[in-house]
Amino acid sequence: MGSAVHRIAEERGHKIVAVVDPKAAEATAPSLKEGVFSGADVALDFSLGEAVLDNIKFCKEAGVDLVIGTTGWYDKLDSARDSAEGIGLLWSSNFSIGVNLYFKIVEEAAKLMDNFDEYDIWGHEIHHYNKADSPSGTAKTLEKILLDNIKRKQSVVEDKLDRKRADEEIHFSSVRGGAVNFAHTVGFDSVADRILLTHEARNRDGYALGAVKVAEWLKGKKGFFEMKDFLNL
Repeated sequence: MGSAVHRIAEERGHKIVAVVDPKAAEATAPSLKEGVFSGADVALDFSLGEAVLDNIKFCKEAGVDLVIGTTGWYDKLDSARDSAEGIGLLWSSNFSIGVNLYFKIVEEAAKLMDNFDEYDIWGHEIHHYNKADSPSGTAKTLEKILLDNIKRKQSVVEDKLDRKRADEEIHFSSVRGGAVNFAHTVGFDSVADRILLTHEARNRDGYALGAVKVAEWLKGKKGFFEMKDFLNL
């Protein structure tokens, strides 16, 4: 993702003033340190969940706005909101414009299916073998959308099942494999038929372009934002 963001940002006329990575050959610094963001307006974070709060603190002290695409830290949202006071911060489980439109499509479908209990609901995702977490932040967002809009479903099971799944549960499975895999499917399943809603990305460019466009929008703003603020959905 970092390489894709770097390339697309430069294609859109932006100057990359720093690349922070402990391993990448093109990195300008192995870790965050004073002065590393000198001249920067916005930082884009695709790192590790356990580093997010420290990264927010660093960007606040540097006076740099922050776009966060890292997943695996959402239990710390309240702390992040407090830590980011004074800068602009936008976080999302997924920056793809297509995925965020997909979220809205799933939301509307879930509202319809809430009225028809002959349809059961399930979900599945596949990501590349380098994906650091399972399920993904995108899957977590889909799970929340389904639970918020289908009253007969009360919880999600993400692990393998060695028992009958309860009627009030949704089983959302995930697979990791292949070099470039990004796909999510929500199924509405009845005895008579099945409706599948799938988003499948062909490469990382849609995610990277969305993140760069968010950074363009965020520059100079103050506050704690989500993708829906950028998309005005």
